[in-house]
Amino acid sequence: MNRKDKVIVVGGGPVGALAALYTARRGYQVEVYEFRDDPNKPAASEAKLALIPVTLSERGFEAIKSAKVPGLSEDISRHSLPVHSRMVHTKDKHGDLKETSMPYSSNGDCIHIMQRTSIGQRLLLALSKEPNAKVFFDHKLIACDLPSKIATFENVKWQGRDGEVVEAENTKVTETHSKDVGRRKSVSFDYIIGADGAHSAIRKHLMRETNVDYNQKYVDVLWCDFYLPTDNKGNRKLDATHLHVWPDKERVFIVLPENDGSARGGMVAPVEEFRRLTEHPEELEDFFHASYPGVIPNLLSAESAKEQFFRRDHLSLMSIKCGKIGYGDSCVLLGDSSHTMPPFYGMGMNTGLEDVRVLFEQFIDPAHREDVYSSIDTFCPRGVTKSYTDYRIPDVQAMTDIACNHFEELKEGVPGPTTVARKKVESKLQKHAPSLDYVPMYSRIVFGHERFSVALRKDATQKMIFTGVLATLCALCLAVLVQAGAGLV
Repeated sequence: MNRKDKVIVVGGGPVGALAALYTARRGYQVEVYEFRDDPNKPAASEAKLALIPVTLSERGFEAIKSAKVPGLSEDISRHSLPVHSRMVHTKDKHGDLKETSMPYSSNGDCIHIMQRTSIGQRLLLALSKEPNAKVFFDHKLIACDLPSKIATFENVKWQGRDGEVVEAENTKVTETHSKDVGRRKSVSFDYIIGADGAHSAIRKHLMRETNVDYNQKYVDVLWCDFYLPTDNKGNRKLDATHLHVWPDKERVFIVLPENDGSARGGMVAPVEEFRRLTEHPEELEDFFHASYPGVIPNLLSAESAKEQFFRRDHLSLMSIKCGKIGYGDSCVLLGDSSHTMPPFYGMGMNTGLEDVRVLFEQFIDPAHREDVYSSIDTFCPRGVTKSYTDYRIPDVQAMTDIACNHFEELKEGVPGPTTVARKKVESKLQKHAPSLDYVPMYSRIVFGHERFSVALRKDATQKMIFTGVLATLCALCLAVLVQAGAGLV
């Protein structure tokens, strides 16, 4: 069923592509405008950018399944790598390498590792089969008049495989609601979805039209991407059932195995340390030996580590919170454009994918069902955007805080005895007494579907209960010891 309203999605990554799929499959015209080249092209651009591996959690999979595209979620699952545990790499008291396996769940739950580009490719391929959907690559948003509902794009250049500048393909627009002027075109819309990432252009235009409380905070660390190949025989160098972590005080090295036997690693260290190593490259090998024991030479040669460190981008990690992520009944921000979080919990993309499901299934669809759904051409009924943003903002801000705080746990590596004891109690209760709803925080976030803000409150309550019980037990033990001592006297 074709409906009259036209929806524009700015950003063709996984979140934007999924939002467009949801829109198209509900019968609306949808156009996606993506700044970069088509990732499904054989010669699509591979600019030398730092890559942060992603994990798909239950929330992300549920959002993809809810698009109701036959075979899509199964295809993504088939090409992903299930990981059930975290492996912490340290040294024991004798200086020997030590590995500690920490399962993610007592129920056998797992996360799925897959390159972000591979997820985006499959979503875009699914979108290309929708007759009422169009995708325009190499298009940059340069203006957006939200009150008038007109967006202006420029056909841009992008870097090719070897870094050369290539001309974007000329895209002709045939819709009567679009106007081409040379390399620029203005497009009218009924609703616009901003899914264009942490440096969102749509968000900037929204902030010009309305007051938005905006908080951007940098983590005082940088991320450098490393590619870890197989050995000479094509065998893996690391156990593929684990996500691997090398913790060291204010720094950490994270490695995610890939389907082809290789692995992708990320070095996280303070900004000043990156600057020092950049100025003194001769210190890099010793730094790895001291901070990430075993990475050199077991996973990387010293020469490869140095070459990659200086060739790849050093990414800043930040968090972004917005007090408003919608404009009237014509614009909403989804994914990193509305909430940006550091990658330490692996929930940035999953939260964005869930944004799409929540917007459509909990707000747009119910609003249509309240009326005669088959006769409504309006994509987003009056008041829906505000209702969604009021509901969603507390959750995405809670998830941002959770992701920022998780860096401390990763740096710690193997938690202290009190934390370990609490997690064991929570896991046992989750497995043997599920009706108590006493569940570890990680399971609530990664393997569950309850609101992030609710999960955060429940975890605070569980911590308080555990601390109280532990304090009571300590007091009882102390009383027994005191009484025993008095008896001896």
